[in-house]
Amino acid sequence: MLFEHNPSFAILSFTALLAVVVAVAAWRRRAASSASRPFILSLLSIAVYATVAALEAAAIALPDKIFWSKLEYVGSGCVVTFFLIFAIHFTHKRQWLTLRNTVLLWLLPSLNVVLVATNEQHRLVWSGFLPCSQGTNQIVYQHGPGFYWVMTCVYLYTLAGSLLLVKATQQSARLQQQQSWLALAGALVPLLGGSAYMLNLTPAGLNLTPMSFLLTGIIYFVTLFRFRLFDLVPVARDTLIESMSDGVLVLDLHNRLIDINPAAQQLTGISVTCLGQPLRQLFSSWQVIAQLCEASETVQSELLLKVSADCYVELHVIPLRDRCKGLTGRLLVLRNVTQRQQADLELRQVNERLQAQLHEIKALQTQLREQAIHDALTGLFNRRYFEETLPRELARADREAYPVAVILMDIDFFKQVNDTYGHQGGDCVLQAFGSLLRDHSRQDDIACRYGGEEFVLTLPAITLKDVYQRAEQIRRSFQAMRVQFGSATICTTLSLGVGLFPEHGDTSQSLMQVVDQALYIAKAAGRNCVKCVETVV
Repeated sequence: MLFEHNPSFAILSFTALLAVVVAVAAWRRRAASSASRPFILSLLSIAVYATVAALEAAAIALPDKIFWSKLEYVGSGCVVTFFLIFAIHFTHKRQWLTLRNTVLLWLLPSLNVVLVATNEQHRLVWSGFLPCSQGTNQIVYQHGPGFYWVMTCVYLYTLAGSLLLVKATQQSARLQQQQSWLALAGALVPLLGGSAYMLNLTPAGLNLTPMSFLLTGIIYFVTLFRFRLFDLVPVARDTLIESMSDGVLVLDLHNRLIDINPAAQQLTGISVTCLGQPLRQLFSSWQVIAQLCEASETVQSELLLKVSADCYVELHVIPLRDRCKGLTGRLLVLRNVTQRQQADLELRQVNERLQAQLHEIKALQTQLREQAIHDALTGLFNRRYFEETLPRELARADREAYPVAVILMDIDFFKQVNDTYGHQGGDCVLQAFGSLLRDHSRQDDIACRYGGEEFVLTLPAITLKDVYQRAEQIRRSFQAMRVQFGSATICTTLSLGVGLFPEHGDTSQSLMQVVDQALYIAKAAGRNCVKCVETVV
């Protein structure tokens, strides 16, 4: 490869050197903070990125420049990813970095590197290359949609890390706020350089992004040595403990009270004048607390404290140990959960009411279902149920290859009964016949009131001869029946039509037409008789 030294090469080389110097300085302070490792890796990525960019700036041949440009995307992808990981650590969100999330975090930069490496096959990143003015070895990269996709990913990672740092500037102590602002400034400088390059605000062929990391390195150098990043962790212990809403009590090895915060004083009624007293003496009425404090491991429990008013608390007993794992005391954390207990109680009461209402609704649904499919007067199934059930019965009979018989029945001269004895007398006859029909039905038979004085009986798995005999039995039984209505005795007869599936109809509609025709013939033949389908033919 042929190289030509120029100002860009010098600036980028110095940027890489400075990044390495700052990384070494951060390495010496790495033990103080978990954020130091991704910070150091981010600086080393900057060094790699600046080095490769310097080689690209110095390269003369176009294939060499393209080769180094592709490697630049490896460095830039590592820079923004390590920066985001650093921001997550710096803002104490390490629980986000699960194995799955970490893999997903590296997925986009890896795909971007693949996209750039295969540019010759699709030309999505660089669609072409133009030489700059004579006398320089710079070229103009003509960008395709893939380049803007890669830059969007870079901006998203940088923006995510920046937002975390902005949040840290609002919630941290003053020193950590300054550290956060400087870390944020170091990240935004390359972002501005990249934006200027994307918007064509720089001279043709000049990418300020890697050069802007020089200023980033200077900012991080100042942050490390002036504001002692990773060397000082601002913690206001007294303010934190004193302002906590949870009660905190510290016990020594002999379970004597040695510290208590205001929230614990309010919850327990114990004042600072009780410091040094044994726990059993302080909690004489709450022996359960003293018993829990005898445990050598962390214990959690809920209990009721009676001070000025009943108060439910969640108690955590945490053993305190020295570097040799020896027990030195215990930390008691009391959290007021009275509102939660009350909410749980109210929720249980609401659930009980809802369960009662649910049972009531289910009972009503069952009742409505029964009302929907039963005739209120006779207690038999109604016509709606019959019309829903008959097609299913015929379908099952077709699958299992057995016949189904249908008997359609009509009470003779029923209008005369109503005219003579009134509708109440007619209702008594209908109820009596309904009872008789149940008595003559097998377990699998379906007896229904079809409408008015008409009734229908479905009999699965029966022959035509047997169904005719069954119809005759029903007819004779009803003819012999005497229905008492007050001082009067009512008697009448029955006309019946019989049909058999599939012999006389292979659908419910065709079968009922034949059965209805058989009933019509029975009435025409003088009533009080049974006519089967064979008579119809």
